[in-house]
Amino acid sequence: MDQSRSIAGKVCDFISCSKSPASLRFTIDSSKQIKEIRERLDGIEVDVSKFSFKDRVHHHHAINGNVPREREIITHSFNNANSASDVFERDKDKEGIIKALLQNDDFDVIHICGPSGVGKTTLGKLVYNDKMIDETFDIKMWVCFPHEYFEKKIIIDMIYSLTGRIENNMEIDQLQQVLQAILKGKKYLLVLDELSNISSVKSLLSVGAKESKIITIATSQEWNSYQLHWLSNESCLFLFMRCAFKEGKEKNPRLIEIGEEIATKCEGRPLVVKILGSILYFSTDEDDWKYVRDNIVPMRKETKMLSVLKLGYDLLPSHLKQCFVCCSVFPQDDGFNNITLIQFWMANGLLKSDDQNEEPESIGMRYINELRRRCLFQDFEQNVDFISFKMHQLVHVLATQIAQNECFIVDSRRTNYSREGCRHLSVIEADLVKEKVGGSELMRSVLFFEMIKPSQTLIGSCISQFPNLRVLDFRNSDMEVLPESISKLKHLRYLNLTKNIKIRRLPMSIFMLRSLETLLLGGCKELEELPRDIRHLVNLRMLVFSSKQRRLPKNGIGCLTSLRRLGIGSCYNLEYLFQDIGHLQALRTLIIGDCPKLVSLPPGVKDLSSLENLMLLDRKKSERCNLKMEMELQSIKPNLRMLCIDGLPEFNELPRWLLQCSSNTLQWLAIKNCPNFERLPVEPLQILKSLEVLEISNCPKFSSLPEDMHGLTALTELKVRDCPDFSKRCKQGTGEDWPKIDHIPRIELDGKVIKSSDYN
Repeated sequence: MDQSRSIAGKVCDFISCSKSPASLRFTIDSSKQIKEIRERLDGIEVDVSKFSFKDRVHHHHAINGNVPREREIITHSFNNANSASDVFERDKDKEGIIKALLQNDDFDVIHICGPSGVGKTTLGKLVYNDKMIDETFDIKMWVCFPHEYFEKKIIIDMIYSLTGRIENNMEIDQLQQVLQAILKGKKYLLVLDELSNISSVKSLLSVGAKESKIITIATSQEWNSYQLHWLSNESCLFLFMRCAFKEGKEKNPRLIEIGEEIATKCEGRPLVVKILGSILYFSTDEDDWKYVRDNIVPMRKETKMLSVLKLGYDLLPSHLKQCFVCCSVFPQDDGFNNITLIQFWMANGLLKSDDQNEEPESIGMRYINELRRRCLFQDFEQNVDFISFKMHQLVHVLATQIAQNECFIVDSRRTNYSREGCRHLSVIEADLVKEKVGGSELMRSVLFFEMIKPSQTLIGSCISQFPNLRVLDFRNSDMEVLPESISKLKHLRYLNLTKNIKIRRLPMSIFMLRSLETLLLGGCKELEELPRDIRHLVNLRMLVFSSKQRRLPKNGIGCLTSLRRLGIGSCYNLEYLFQDIGHLQALRTLIIGDCPKLVSLPPGVKDLSSLENLMLLDRKKSERCNLKMEMELQSIKPNLRMLCIDGLPEFNELPRWLLQCSSNTLQWLAIKNCPNFERLPVEPLQILKSLEVLEISNCPKFSSLPEDMHGLTALTELKVRDCPDFSKRCKQGTGEDWPKIDHIPRIELDGKVIKSSDYN
């Protein structure tokens, strides 16, 4: 495997967020809102223990079974923070599946089956997250199968789940070798969401230990499956009341009466209960409640369930309706990240606010939270620099139906879209589009997804046929030259050219796109330079790029005073940044990755008064570069909320300036791949009053914690990986350092969650 290519790809994806990124300014602000939402829902876990709900699951066949852990970065449907509001009447199923998984018999497959919306994936998560599973399996994977089966994509997702690396540039035989090398001899657990027939992948997985297990989650019934059924009326009513009414607030008796009727009509379907209850939570208008009650129809078929779910859509505020519907242009299996979705909404003019000073990124994050509160988004996973989440499959189908021809995904099932009505087009299978697309002045968005390589002819056709485009995504294409005609797209606001590895230069006409807000050039490793004329793109808010140039000129990027996010990645010749970086007074996030010759940060960095998120990633481990960078970090203004240091060989101790200058702001600190990092400072840590997450990874010399860890009163999560001596000292209950950390709500050690309020 080409290691340099692997590293470059990882940094490119991380910086550009094409896979899933976000501005941490908004990520951290939103985390508190998300916490409040979950606290309202998690109260169910306490109260549900008061009820003796009968088990209604019928096992068609007696089986022995089990489920995932980290060597994984979460993909698709999985989210390790499961809301207690999702969990009803499943204890016996969970216990039965875990019991089967823990048996040391030969390779076995367990099928979780049931109709859409019954809670199959939720049950799978409960098993996947269980402590006994972590202790039993060496590695685990969770992969959601797309409706369009691509063997290459599935293997890429498995590797990503295990390593966090996105290996898009390998051939399928190379990918198979990489996957099998990881799995060889390991006792693994694999969860395949939305797939019951494993014959297509089973041969790949045979290299693992014979005790390895697979769980499939699907609607189709297998002979030895766990068949899930709907909730009891009692559980259904309880779940609805907790979703629809504010805890501790006096309830309107009339609404309670109507709510009881609604819950009964939901026929025990947890997805329907949660969505209708959560949407009615925002209305005290009796007419709204009656509207829902009177229009619920029997849901014997999925189409009828969709008509009931649409009642929730009907009650959405108008500003959320259009944003929700536009989500249907993204493949359901890929999920979302807050950066990409917000940039998409922004480019299409969907973000509105009464406050003229509210940043569009903040508006977008508010919209995401509002849709989450209504259970239209789910499975939120917060990372250092982004939030990933998804839609339930039925909710995505609902959005697609409401959109009709306005949003269209080209795949093997749907190849002919309406030229007259289509406004947002995404392509999953480029061969089906051939060499041209039908034109329409209504078209606003065209997106080609990760596995697709649109031809030069097709690219030219898109540009010429759709003059009013706002969004154009040509990531990972085979184009060698971006057509000069790109300048005709006067309204273009979002242009994604990530991983166009053959592009050597940008046409000068690109700098006539004065409306452009997002330009993504990460992974364009043959790009000779980023021309100085980029200064004309005065509305750019997000810029990510790779290039071969040695220095970035003055009066180029430094003139882009609207920039909020800047990512510089895989610039292997770069020695100097632009000296006028201090002019970027609105910059919130700065990410520099794999620039091994970069000598220093320019003095102007100290003038970035709005900078809140700083990430330095140096996988090449250039010692000269790292030493200079560490010294100049001391010039950063004291507003950092997040600091990530990754791959600095000479970095050995947390700088004192950080404690002194960011004591009231720093919320997330991550130190990774620093072989000489030994300790946190001995001096009191209590001054880091805002620190919520501390992450230390692959720092082999890091061996112990200071005595005053209890002084970090805001700390809610500690993650440590590949620090052997420290891992021994943190053994739960008996390790020397355990008393120092036992107060932290969530502790993850070498990929295993050893303590969590949600962890069994």
